[in-house]
Amino acid sequence: MASKEKVDPRFRYIGFEVHPGKAKSFWKSEEERKIYEEKVKGQKEGVQAERAFSFIHVEMVSTADKFFLTLGNLILIVGLFLPWFRFTYGDSAVQFSGLGVLANLSFVGSLASWSGIAAQLEVIVLSALIVLAPLVGILNLAMLYRGRGAEEKYLRGVKNSSRLSFLLMLLWVFVLVLAAVGFAMPLGNLGIPQIGMESFNLLAFLTTASVGFYLTFAASWLNSTMALFL
Repeated sequence: MASKEKVDPRFRYIGFEVHPGKAKSFWKSEEERKIYEEKVKGQKEGVQAERAFSFIHVEMVSTADKFFLTLGNLILIVGLFLPWFRFTYGDSAVQFSGLGVLANLSFVGSLASWSGIAAQLEVIVLSALIVLAPLVGILNLAMLYRGRGAEEKYLRGVKNSSRLSFLLMLLWVFVLVLAAVGFAMPLGNLGIPQIGMESFNLLAFLTTASVGFYLTFAASWLNSTMALFL
């Protein structure tokens, strides 16, 4: 009798078996075959069978991202009504919310006109920041909680609106730089001891700034950081 021919292991697959006899069963067990058939039936009925973990189903905006973005944008909105500046005038403690600053803008602007271009720019940029901060917050929340639709389109919308926080941070830089440059006080400190008699500087600005100012700054920084990682 002829001896059995040795076969390269590469050919030991169904369809390439050269040994005589019946090929081995494809399924390890009847139970495995039934499980596969159930998955195929589910696909035909519109149920997509996926593995236990798949990056296809990972949310592009995670729960943690959504939480911090929501927190930051709510602060931007609420910050408009919180005290931005607080100082002593005579025996009284006086404070102005962001809305209060805007309401007294004509008076503040007239005082700034006596102090030169730096003071006028400070008022303009600060006013723009107070107005834009809550608007950016509202837009970001609207994009964050709109109908999801296509996941990629949803993420793109959230990223684009969140990047408006970069504009807020740019305005913050201008505000702080202008305060650091300082400007003269030709009318004195107007009875406010936190301000120097001859000049207004960064220390005076930060001393009179209050909770609304600092929280809005922190929220702008938080949203800008989140936008970088989306």
